[in-house]
Amino acid sequence: MRSHDKSMTTNEILDAINRHLFLKILLLLKTQNMKSIPLFLTLFFAFTSYPMLSQSQENPYVSTLLKLCNTLINTQISDIADPDYGALVCPSRNPDIQKIHSSAAEAMYPFAIAFKHTGNVRYKDAAIKLGNWLVSIQEVNGEKIGGWSEDWPDPEQKNWYGTTTDQLISLAGAYSILKPYLSISERSTWNISMEKAADFIVRLFPIGGNINYNPTGAATLLLTHSVSDKPKMEWLLKADTLMITHTLPFIDRTNLLTGEGMGIDGGYNIAQSIGYIALYGILKKDEQIRKMAADLLVEQFRFVYPNGSVDNSWGTRSFKWIYESGTKTAPGVYFSFALLADMDPRFNTAGLKCIDYLNHSSIENGWITYGPHAGNHETSSPPCNYSTFARAQSLALAAEYGRKPIGTEPFPAQEINWYRYFPSLNLTIVRTKHIMATISAYGANGRYKRAAVCRGGSITNLWFEGFGKNGFMQSSSSGSYQRLEQRHMPIEKELLPLTPRIEFGNDSSYFSNIFEDEGKMISEKKKEHFYVRTDGNMRNISGISSNVAYTLVNKIYDDHIIKEYTVKGDVQNFQIVEPIVWDKDTRFQLKNDSIVLITNSRKVEWELRVLNSKVPFTLSLGTKADQYWSPFPGVDAFPILIKFKTNSKASQTIEIFLGKSPS
Repeated sequence: MRSHDKSMTTNEILDAINRHLFLKILLLLKTQNMKSIPLFLTLFFAFTSYPMLSQSQENPYVSTLLKLCNTLINTQISDIADPDYGALVCPSRNPDIQKIHSSAAEAMYPFAIAFKHTGNVRYKDAAIKLGNWLVSIQEVNGEKIGGWSEDWPDPEQKNWYGTTTDQLISLAGAYSILKPYLSISERSTWNISMEKAADFIVRLFPIGGNINYNPTGAATLLLTHSVSDKPKMEWLLKADTLMITHTLPFIDRTNLLTGEGMGIDGGYNIAQSIGYIALYGILKKDEQIRKMAADLLVEQFRFVYPNGSVDNSWGTRSFKWIYESGTKTAPGVYFSFALLADMDPRFNTAGLKCIDYLNHSSIENGWITYGPHAGNHETSSPPCNYSTFARAQSLALAAEYGRKPIGTEPFPAQEINWYRYFPSLNLTIVRTKHIMATISAYGANGRYKRAAVCRGGSITNLWFEGFGKNGFMQSSSSGSYQRLEQRHMPIEKELLPLTPRIEFGNDSSYFSNIFEDEGKMISEKKKEHFYVRTDGNMRNISGISSNVAYTLVNKIYDDHIIKEYTVKGDVQNFQIVEPIVWDKDTRFQLKNDSIVLITNSRKVEWELRVLNSKVPFTLSLGTKADQYWSPFPGVDAFPILIKFKTNSKASQTIEIFLGKSPS
């Protein structure tokens, strides 16, 4: 199997050949005075195909698409005798070894778009082979006829078929480009397959408990109707129903889309649902629908951080959160920004920044990783190919349907000195001169277990300018790592939450603020800082409340944070856990009994300091440090522990400083 680097070298060689051919033809024309018609046709071909390649290099959506396609295409089964000839093989060894995902057939559309932009027949051939394989594994019997199981092969037909819409939109999009290159037999089988899949969506959608399938299904049916040789009116009617009845009414009064896991999920909203609402508007030529998508994106893109990462530390499906696009398995944020780039000049800026983060911080050996430290762990390296082919789909849609930007203006994270409290989420974002933080008390998580998300007023994402490679200083993960979607989540040993927290008890009776889903949050701007206070009760993983109330105050300044942990109630042995993102060059040292120094190879010094305490405490480092890792968001952390015992039921407070060491 060839490496990604060799694939890129091949493209560079083709580019050089193209340049050489162009110059050679110009020289021949000079000597023959353009009297040769065949020669003129050759020139025309070279002249029209070469700018397409140049455009690919200049357009970051297209150039990144080609990068991902080159990685994926090298995993395609090329043995014509293999029953899975044309399929893509996943490089991951966890949870399955060399698995073939039916969903990976989504890559046929990115391959087709890559062919359209470069003229390279390798992409065309790969797309056709992959499409033929997808058609061959479609369900042909029973209730699920026309669908594709995400757990293929699935002889009992009991697993998830919702992603049929993702396969169909890719098949339909590829068909419109590849039709002239398909045999008569292939045209027939692809059309029959599209018809069966569209009928499946008409028959069974809405499906499941997550709203992203509704706008995706709506756009899929519109696109399929536009390219099918035998379109059906019922596809259009169902598309409108999925959008008008099952998507748009779920926009709440604060312009957030609800319904993902019986709540709101930032990752899926920005990386899938909003983009497909926009595509539906484009295909319907309905600017009102596109405007609604833009209004949703205006709220949602506040969670794009200064480095171009996407914060989904708080969402209902954050158990699959990766910084690069908000979630592992949605298409990706890129088409959402590209399809709405003409609606707000900030969308273009944010989209390009996200592309920059993808290219410079999220790709290793050609694959999109789970996060900055995933490569340190054999359980997550190499990664599953899902994020790579899903992002390729998003980039392909961006390349094909993207709108011309109306300009560039700073997106919210690039501006300073603001905060935003989201009443629908009970969550606050703060941006100061050098810090951006998300503080979450979001309680909605009806479809998934309480421990899937951490909350309770903790900082769930903290970017500190200059800290580490990407600025991440603190992060968040599940309260208890469980494989809620086994096909998408690697098998891991027991892991501890990355989320800052206060806790007491033991394994059989453990209570923490991170399980509090009814916390009361107050946010306001003070003279020199932003103030975010959360009051609640410490709960266990099942939601049972303890007799201990807590108040967690986060004061966010320009260049440091002060946290105040206050407890009141039963006398207990408490522990404050402050995990710090742990890059390879980060070092932790106890300076004295109240200060931890944090340094890196650039000699920048940070510290965590206990400023005040009404009770005796002990400061310690690194207990169970090997368990402070999570594949989502792919981060290692180093725990700093502050232990204390209350001496009465009265309120008792510990105040902590986190930031650059005072000079």
